[in-house]
Amino acid sequence: MDKSKSPFVQEDLNEDTGFLLLQTSRLWDEFHERALKRHYNLSSMQYAVLASVYWCLLHNNKEITQTFLAHHTKIDPMTISQIFKVLEKKGYISRRTNSEDIRAKSVSLTDTGEALMQKAVATIANTDTKFFSILGKERTKMFNQCMVALINDND
Repeated sequence: MDKSKSPFVQEDLNEDTGFLLLQTSRLWDEFHERALKRHYNLSSMQYAVLASVYWCLLHNNKEITQTFLAHHTKIDPMTISQIFKVLEKKGYISRRTNSEDIRAKSVSLTDTGEALMQKAVATIANTDTKFFSILGKERTKMFNQCMVALINDND
């Protein structure tokens, strides 16, 4: 293969932001998967949706719908729907007709779901602290600011 005709911009993958983001996000997800499977029999996506419902219920004054949560998490609405079905079968959430739009369903945590979140959020916080500790406090803050900028500019 002729290297001179390579479509790649970087010769060194340590300079390829997208590839580094892929690797980092996969490693981070694996940390979560191990902790969540071991302690709670949840996938990282199930946790992400459940934790987002929990956070939104604590911090928003509106009913949580599939569409709202998809926008909040940047997770595809069909994926949210599939995860809702699994979480409902596990007894962690309940769904009811939305008070403002009868076509939509509002989701809330069951008592079991809330008890699970009380424990799982702490587990994931510890996992994240361990994972990101290499950055230190100031670089973590800068990293978060950079991610917020990327989200805001590309949403």
